[in-house]
Order: sequence, then structure tokens, then C-alpha cells
Amino acid sequence: MPPIILFEDEGFRDLLPLVFWRSVFELRVGRKIILDRVAQCFGAPIAGVWTRDWIARVAGQRCGAPANLPLKNPSILVNGRWICDPPVELPAEPCVARTADGGVAFILCDEKLAARLRPSDLIDPARRDALLRGLPQRRAPGRMLCRAWELIEHLPQLLSAEWNPEEACINSDVDKKVVVDAERVHVGERVRIHGSAVLDAREGPVFVSDDVEIGPCAVIEGPAYIGPGAKVNPHAWLHGGNAIGPVCKIGGEVCGCIISGYSNKQHHGFLGHSCVGSWVNIGAGATNSNLKNTYGTVRVPINGRTIDSGLQFFGAIIADHAKIGINAAIPTGAVIGFSASVAATGPIPKYVPSFGWITGDSMSPGDHLRALDVATAVMARRKVDMTDEEIELFLDLGQRVREFEIGPSVLDNS
Repeated sequence: MPPIILFEDEGFRDLLPLVFWRSVFELRVGRKIILDRVAQCFGAPIAGVWTRDWIARVAGQRCGAPANLPLKNPSILVNGRWICDPPVELPAEPCVARTADGGVAFILCDEKLAARLRPSDLIDPARRDALLRGLPQRRAPGRMLCRAWELIEHLPQLLSAEWNPEEACINSDVDKKVVVDAERVHVGERVRIHGSAVLDAREGPVFVSDDVEIGPCAVIEGPAYIGPGAKVNPHAWLHGGNAIGPVCKIGGEVCGCIISGYSNKQHHGFLGHSCVGSWVNIGAGATNSNLKNTYGTVRVPINGRTIDSGLQFFGAIIADHAKIGINAAIPTGAVIGFSASVAATGPIPKYVPSFGWITGDSMSPGDHLRALDVATAVMARRKVDMTDEEIELFLDLGQRVREFEIGPSVLDNS
């Protein structure tokens, strides 16, 4: 098989602010990030990544693959927004494969085409289409990830579909009374589960990774995925389909959420149908709304416009390194930007820009240098050092977010 190169296209803009700090293919879809899903679909490791130039060094470092290197041989260029199920059958000849909505899922390149393409070509749709003109077209299965709320919309189905009956096993010393429907429960190694907790798989599989701790009276209802090293606090209630990333700390009520690695939602309060990045902290009593009083579809502020999600249930997009203080009330369909800080009790604005700082009724731009100091301190508490490449990206974002974000004064917050 030719080497697989994951690429970003212009669609990354509609996934901001979740992808300011990460490439598109680092987003979690069900149990796995997209990079791992693609490797599984093709049955081969990822040989390289093509991204926006300003995130390339960090993306290559995190993905463990060379970034933005030119192609020298026949290759498979796979869109990082393409969501498919394994296995993928490749055509015999060079072609461009598109999903039903016309999105480019993958490009099977011969040596001549590979030599002509560059990462920037695939982010520019006009240039990309010109370079691919005349190439045979094929229909690709699956769909393109277009908006962040699609991660939530399909989460329960994805978690259930990923379950393999052969995964059913209990690899740690766990009281059998804890488990309901053991044929759909996986418990990894070195897991500690209090005898009063419940893993209930009647509505879907429950996958508990290695080194997880689940406290007294916690209830985890399937479908659910709990990542390595995560901690579920006493009396927590996880239901409705949740994917919890590695080394998270979870408490209170969580319903239908994706929470990326190293984020904390430790205390009482409700979090529903939300996409949460990494290194986020949600304070005690903070709660979000995931349903409008009118029971209508939820509108979400994206790139200076409010977009109808088409969903009755959607909570919030909370980007990496955001901090939300105690007793904050997060409105339905809210967007909280990269490294934003909410230090206000009660209702907060529906849109908080990246690096924004909210206290009481006021909002100020915030200081990205101060935010960097906070971020490095938070990571150090978990014995993780921010790399030089991540520091460079963080500092760059202090200015770059202005290219993409439009302030709340021009948004319709309905």
C-alpha cells in the first residue's frame, strides 16, 4: 500500500475554535482521534501529515509523523475530516474519491500527481480543484465532519459501533456486583472501582481503559468510553453517551459529551452535549444548558455568524485551555474560545472569544502572555511540559485568532 498522508482542507475554519491548538485529525470521534480511525480504516500507519503551516510543527510532533514534507512517491492523501468505517477498499488507478456531499475524502496519487501537490494546495479549494481536474472520480463511503456539533450528534452510535464483543473482559479486581450486562463491559488493567459504583451497559457498551479510578456511588451508563488514567469522582453520573479522554477528572452529571485529555470537570454541576478540548477546567457549580426553553433547534455562533445546528440538544463548544469559574451558567449553544477565562458567576455571554477575559458583566481581550504562564503552570501540575513548538504556537495564536474570530458585538446571540 502507498504511504498514507493525512491532510487538512479549508473546512478547518468551521471547526474553530476547537482546532486552534490542534490539527483536525487530533479531534476525538467516538473512542479514537481521527488519525487513529484512519489508520484503522486503511490497516496501515500514518506516514505523514499536511496541515496549515502555522500548526505544522506541533501537529507533526503530536501525531508522530513528518509534517508538510513534499511527496516523492505515489501516495494516498486522506482528508482529516473524513469519517468512515473500516475497511476501506482502494481503487487500482489514481483517482479522487468524494463523499455524497462532494467533499474530497481521499486522493490516490501516482508519482506525477504527487510531485505537483503541496499542503497549501489542499487548503485552497480553487487551486485544489484545478490540480485535480481530469482525475477519475469515485464515490467514497462515510461523511465529512463539517461542524463541531456533529461529533456529539453521532456519539452514542459511534461508541456502540466501535464495540467488539471480543473486548468484553474484566482485567482488574472488581466486585461483580458493580457490572450490569458484563457481555458489553471492558475493564482494563490497574483499574480501581469502588464496590458501590455501577457500570451499566444495558443501553450500550462501557469501555474503561487502564489505570482508571471510579469512586463510590458513581454511575456510568453506556455507551461510554473512559480513557487511560481518568478519574471519575464519587457520586458522578455519566449517561447519554460520553467519550472521556485520558487523564481527565470527572464529577457531577455529564451527558452526551466529548471531553479531551487532561481536562477537569470535577465538581457538581451539569455538562450536557458539549465538545470540550484539552487542559480545560470547569469550576464547582458551573452548569450549561443543552436545551432551549422553546424546544427549538440550537443556534451556535461560528465565524461571525449564528448557524442553526439542526439539533434540539446541543450544549457548548469549549476550546483548549479555557477556564470556567465556579457557578457559571453557560447558555445553550455557547462557544468559549481558546484559553478564554470566565471568572463570573451566573449567566455568561453565548460567545467568549479566544483569550477573552470575563469578570462580572465586563469582557476584555485578555493577555496571551499571562495565559501562557497559566497554561504552562497547569500542565506542569500534571507533570507535562509544554514543548518549545507548543509555546511558539501559543504565542502565535495571541495574534492569529484575530484573523478568524469576530467579536461578540456583531453576533446574533439568539
